[in-house]
Amino acid sequence: MVQVTSSIPVTQQNSEAEGADAFSLRTRDIATDICRQAKKIDTLIESLPGASVAEGDQEEEFQELNRANEQATAELQQADQQARALRDRLSMILKDIADKSGKN
Repeated sequence: MVQVTSSIPVTQQNSEAEGADAFSLRTRDIATDICRQAKKIDTLIESLPGASVAEGDQEEEFQELNRANEQATAELQQADQQARALRDRLSMILKDIADKSGKN
């Protein structure tokens, strides 16, 4: 085991511990991986939609999307009402057919 700092003493040897050279190499590899991942994260953040758009433009786009969503909601509610009306009408027709066929 390698003592990294004098404020943290090594109290027990570990026969499976890496040597100083291997430890330094692994430390460098880990640091390189961290830097690579940080660059990937920065690239992903920059590619997010709206990251380079002004706040006013984002607000305008949000309002437009909100209007489109409200319109789609209204259309969905209208279609739902029509479907329910058709279901009720079909239910009544089927009931009439069942009543008429039961009388024969």
